[in-house]
Amino acid sequence: MILYATIFALAVSLYIAVRAIAPLRVHAAVKVLLLLLTLIAAFKFHILYMIEGENFFTPALPPAVVWSGCWLFCAVTGYALFLLAADIVRLPLYLGLWLIRKRRPGETWRSLSQAFNLSLLLLIMGLTAHGTYSGTVAPQVTQVHIKLPHMPASAAPLRLVQLSDLHADSTKNADFYRDIVERTNALKPDIVLITGDLADGPATVFGKALEPLADLDSPLGVYAVTGNHDCFHGTKEWLAYLRGLGVTFIDGEVISLSTELEGGIRKELRLIGVPDPIMSHSGMSRPSLSELTSDIKERSVPTVLLAHRPNTAAEAAQYPIDLQLSGHTHGGQFPGLQQMVARMNGGYVYGLYRVGDMQLYVSPGTSLWTPVCLRIGVPPEITLITLQPAAAEK
Repeated sequence: MILYATIFALAVSLYIAVRAIAPLRVHAAVKVLLLLLTLIAAFKFHILYMIEGENFFTPALPPAVVWSGCWLFCAVTGYALFLLAADIVRLPLYLGLWLIRKRRPGETWRSLSQAFNLSLLLLIMGLTAHGTYSGTVAPQVTQVHIKLPHMPASAAPLRLVQLSDLHADSTKNADFYRDIVERTNALKPDIVLITGDLADGPATVFGKALEPLADLDSPLGVYAVTGNHDCFHGTKEWLAYLRGLGVTFIDGEVISLSTELEGGIRKELRLIGVPDPIMSHSGMSRPSLSELTSDIKERSVPTVLLAHRPNTAAEAAQYPIDLQLSGHTHGGQFPGLQQMVARMNGGYVYGLYRVGDMQLYVSPGTSLWTPVCLRIGVPPEITLITLQPAAAEK
């Protein structure tokens, strides 16, 4: 990953240097300064890693330093991409003018191009500043109502809260997660479900930030599966720590839950959990859905699959599963990236989908992976999902 990041930073810097800095009619010292600033922004990961020395993507440094670096990196990357898009349009215009006039476009073209480049820079700096801020705000509650045809008409509705992609790191403290816990508890859920990617660093360093998870309150408990990021910084240590906070991991398991509430109302739920495929590198086995569902004969109890990545939905829809809950995509984060994320995740980005007879909800994430910190039009969320019978008893 460090090699890829280096190649990417070099490509971004080179393109900006050639297409935006070199054509400027300014003193050479100014060009050198602009190039230096570009290199600092593009090689943000490398510079912070040299300072912190342990975590390349998520350094344990003051939040203001990390957020500022992320904003600059996103701004310079976005600027290179905007320049590339503009050049794709400008090149045929340039060649057309050259052919029509029988000479290369002169000073007017240069001046207009530089003014346009400056406008692009200001635009992308503003967009990335807004996107970075939107990536740091507290998640809002999104309510989703799902009707299940196999749920008995007399059954009481089930209130599930889905949290996903918490990504604990140096930019988020216990107060951030305490706010999430308080918002979650205020919804009075029957159960809390966490669909992976809880942390981005060692438990010894960032575990304290997630301590408020111990205060999550729901009659049926708090259940989770692992995501791909949970493999990178000591899986066993994190699982042990989070279990100590009351989070039950159900990777590769099927569990049946029930509780009797006031008035004799009984609520039942079946959960299936699958670990992220990358967790095999941590020695975690991944039973097939065929194995996990082989004993399910009765469909009257809602069956919910927790799978970090949504691209398992087409397979899951072949089994007696009513609903799959996933995360991982962060909702695509912003236009343009959403289309790429969809292609890599079976066409699913965020929101509610119907896949055969099964339904799929993809959370845009309750927090965000700091290195790609932008959110534009895709806010973080705490998802309150109400499961209810497709037809109420008359």
